[in-house]
Amino acid sequence: MRDRMANIDILEVLQLPRAEVLAVNDYGVLVSHGDLFFLAHEPGFSAEFLPLMEAGLTQNPEQLVVLRSRELKDVLEADYGFQTVMECYHAVYPSAERIPYTLPEGAEIRKLDARYVDFVHAHYHMVDDVNYIRERIEEDMFGVFFGEEIVGFAGTHEERSMGMLEILPDCRRLGLATALEAHLINYLISLGRVAFCQVAVYNDASIKLQQKMGLEISDRVIYWLARGQMK
Repeated sequence: MRDRMANIDILEVLQLPRAEVLAVNDYGVLVSHGDLFFLAHEPGFSAEFLPLMEAGLTQNPEQLVVLRSRELKDVLEADYGFQTVMECYHAVYPSAERIPYTLPEGAEIRKLDARYVDFVHAHYHMVDDVNYIRERIEEDMFGVFFGEEIVGFAGTHEERSMGMLEILPDCRRLGLATALEAHLINYLISLGRVAFCQVAVYNDASIKLQQKMGLEISDRVIYWLARGQMK
């Protein structure tokens, strides 16, 4: 809570039943959730948390690590064979006020079901895992439609961040992405959740869009590490 913006992912993951606090003291906290390690710590205190991650770092090929420390990032890359797959900021919606939005004539946002697993899998290229996509659709994913034709979608990841946003090329620049995100934020607010997403540090356009929608951007960079590309 000393830096809620940088650590919102940890605070949200702690709401999940599979989350486990592996270590906590005045200088940091280490949380696991499935194949995910989340670590936040004060500068210079990474070494004391490293042994607690040793088994996952050395034995689990699917292990993902989410850090706020460039120092430890360099260690995991040099000594454990990890690669940085994303450097991002947190964008957090700080209010309980719902965001108004408009859709083009004929467009409608609906909650998706299992019929759309193949469509999402074919058009979302950040994660190539059908089972993961099916889980996310079962959780909370929305599509934007013209009639019965789906032209885009957005949802949340297993660590509760918003994402998986995609609009088909022919339907871009119609405001559909903004409407989908606003709809998703409003839905999360209705559940009593904090709406947040992770924006790549180099994506100035997306950062500006989040700010325009009323989200606040973290000062610190968050690093996602994996052994190769995320599946």
